[in-house]
Amino acid sequence: MREETGVNGLARRIRESYGQFTPAESQIADLLLASPELMLGFTATELAARAGVSKPTVTRFVGRLGLSSFQEFRERARSNHVPEPGSPLDLLARALDVTGGDLGVLVTESLRRDIDNLERTYLGLDSEQLDVLVDLLVDAPRVAFADFRKQYALAYYAGTLFNSIRPDVRVLPAPGTSAEDGLLDLGAGDLAVLFPFRRAQRDHEITARAVVDRGATLVSIGDRHPNHADALATIHLVCESGGVGLFDSLVAPMSIINLLFTATANRLGEPAQERLADLERQHRTFGTFVRESSGRSASGREAMWLQ
Repeated sequence: MREETGVNGLARRIRESYGQFTPAESQIADLLLASPELMLGFTATELAARAGVSKPTVTRFVGRLGLSSFQEFRERARSNHVPEPGSPLDLLARALDVTGGDLGVLVTESLRRDIDNLERTYLGLDSEQLDVLVDLLVDAPRVAFADFRKQYALAYYAGTLFNSIRPDVRVLPAPGTSAEDGLLDLGAGDLAVLFPFRRAQRDHEITARAVVDRGATLVSIGDRHPNHADALATIHLVCESGGVGLFDSLVAPMSIINLLFTATANRLGEPAQERLADLERQHRTFGTFVRESSGRSASGREAMWLQ
């Protein structure tokens, strides 16, 4: 059997060997031929679970291909594959290099990396920049938190927090619109915050330029990767986001959002307290939250609407 490397080479070998497989091994072959990218990232355990077979069946399957182990199978799959830097496939390959697919190692490394991300992010904060940003969050007539794809979660989280302590907060893009639609009312004195991480997106450049063109202040909370938004921003807070996952770790930016929220609430003082109190009254009026009545057994507890 000739030497085959790369995903395409192994797929060819699987097709050539198909007649030798048992029914269970054929399930693995069918899965990998339908989704060849699984050769790059799955462990033997994960592949067995996805194919609905046992792990020993996976071992026999790669042996049927003339390979000594599943590790050799995966190394050959990845030998000619060069994923785009920063892509999920690239990050997955790096993660597997660190963890070897071991869940215990993944847990330990994830914790270690996130603690390191938080520490480096906070040590790198510029106190003067932070002070200016809090003033902007207090004084800007309108504040917009915007981003796209997975970073939209950061914009949404920030928007829900800040809306509870000050008026005229929006999250962009709103469903069914573009970010530019939401920028129509932004002007001089207003503030827009973007969260660019990892690969630069065309949406970041378009939105950043639109914010600046309208005379609003642009702030970027992102990583160290080059991005048009960072270049146009008045303030760029750097958040470390390295990890062992398929995507960036967003622990540090989430923490920075919480920090800015608390600092802004403190600086707003009474207006923030009044808005929070009004929000609590609304919760009581509409029975937003429930609590358990006292004196009930675990099996007989009843939910009581907060009054």
